[in-house]
Order: sequence, then C-alpha cells, then structure tokens
Amino acid sequence: MKNPDVLKAAEKWTSSEIKNWSPTWRDNLTHWLEPSLALVGDAEWGGQIRDMVQLPVPDPLAWANRRVELADGHWAIAGIRFRGRDVEKPFVDIIATSLPPEPSGLAALGEVLPQFSAFSPLCLRVNLPDPELGLRALTASDVDAGRATPDLLIVGRPVAEMLEQPLASRYDDVSLVPCDAEEAEKRVAAIYDELRRARPQLDQWATPADADALEDAAEEGLLFEILVNGTSAGVVAAERNDAYGLAGFCMQEIVLDSAHRGHRLGVATLQRLCREVPASADDVLWGHIHPDNFASLRNAQESGRKVVTAHVWVTPTGYDGMPA
Repeated sequence: MKNPDVLKAAEKWTSSEIKNWSPTWRDNLTHWLEPSLALVGDAEWGGQIRDMVQLPVPDPLAWANRRVELADGHWAIAGIRFRGRDVEKPFVDIIATSLPPEPSGLAALGEVLPQFSAFSPLCLRVNLPDPELGLRALTASDVDAGRATPDLLIVGRPVAEMLEQPLASRYDDVSLVPCDAEEAEKRVAAIYDELRRARPQLDQWATPADADALEDAAEEGLLFEILVNGTSAGVVAAERNDAYGLAGFCMQEIVLDSAHRGHRLGVATLQRLCREVPASADDVLWGHIHPDNFASLRNAQESGRKVVTAHVWVTPTGYDGMPA
C-alpha cells in the first residue's frame, strides 16, 4: 500500500476481534485493500465496467474507484457498485476513509453520494467493525446519519478455538467425503430450488455457490459431501481467502436437504470441517451471512463463530435506500 495514511485510516475500521485473532492483521489488511486501491483513477478498468453495464455514463473515470475530498480535510476512497449486478440497485461502496467509524463519521460520509449522482445511487455501503456496538451507538446518537441497516454479517473464529468447543450432540452421526465439483454444483442448485419454495426471499440473502467456487474448494481438498449415518445430506465447501484483516478459510457453501434440516446437523458439519482445513495457529474460519438467514447464523454462532464486522447500508436523509 503506497499511502500509509490509508492503512492508518483502515485500521480504525478493523474489528477489535480481528486484531486480537490475527498477529499479522495489518499485513493482511494491506494485501486485501491493495487491489481496490490500485483501481483508483484507472480509466481502462472503468471503461471495461462501463461497457459491461451499459448505462449512459460515458466518462470511464466515473466508473473507476476514486478518492473524494470531504469537509474538514477528511477523504473517502469509494466506487460505484450494483447490488447483485442489478442496474436498478446502485450504491457507493466505501473502500477506506479517514473519518471515524462512529455516528459523526457515518453522517459525514453522506458527502460522497453527490459525487456519484450520475448513477443515482440509493445509499452507501460501509464495512462497520464490531457492528452490534456501532449500530447501537448510532441509534443512541443525536447525530443524523440517516438509516443504517446490516446487509451481510462477517462471522469468524480462529480454527484452533473452534476445535476447543464441546462436540455437537450429532457429531458422531456426521462424516465428510470429498466430492466432485460438477456433481456438487447440481446438488447445491437442487437444494436451493427446494428452499426457495419455502423461503421466497432466499435470493435476497443467499445464492448457491457456483462451479468456479466449488472447483476452487475441490482443488484445495475442501469440497465435501455431507453424510449423516451414511446417507447423503448436503454439501459443505471452504477455500483459502484472506480478507478484512483476517487470514484463513472462507465458507463457500454449507447446505442440507429438507430431510436433514432442523436436526442440529449444521454445527456438527462445521466441527467436522474444522478438522479438515489445513489451518495454522492463527487461521480463522469465516464467512458472510445475511442477518435474515437465521438458520445459518444460529449454526455459525453455536459452532463458536462471532460477528466481527458487517456490510452496512447507510442511507442519508433524502436518499431512497436499498430495497429489502
């Protein structure tokens, strides 16, 4: 990272848990931010995104990540994004900012949105550390930062600590068997199709892992068919991925078919997975979970993982906000 001020600013937006878990969290954070920072002012990349999205905003620099100067000497590095690649859901992603992760800082970030007015953004998105405390402070504050709503929770825990948790009651019933990515993709898609019938909002907070993600997991030896007493029950997958200052393994998929949901098998599956990942002493098992995905969130927390940061929609007064 060329500018040490950016790293210093990003440190303030890094969860206290991440700092405690990962001794190399500064290096991890630097490496994670570098690709996004390299795209600041990148007209060639901006032009490629413009040509793919096909909106009437001709300037390629408008599509590139950019540094926005704010009042009182503060700044934000941000870029235009589209939720689920839907051009009807534009938002501004805050990559880094010198503002603090507190109500006054969130309110001041509202200055960024007019800089992207050509896209008619609905809101901002920030990575809010320790989100329970942050959102509680925002609710109690007299500062008008608009609405703040979690989009995705980032949950994690060092693998070594997860291995110390008491075994789930169904642990001995569950086993994991390596499987083929192509077959796993079909199985995952079928289970999601089944889930959609009972949960019409599923696509708003969970999408099936695609072939590329499952193939990557398979290449690392971390794609498994879940067996319950020898019967096929679903798929679980993870892959090496360092992000947010964390180093470790990201959950790509964990899904159980209808015959095996609701029987407390998810925690047992995660505990089995922890015994398969080639984790070093400080590696973390982490993943993204929508706050409305109650079953996945419960499984994550019962297996010992904690919410450490969150993608949060921040909607200043006068903006529409991201649809539910």
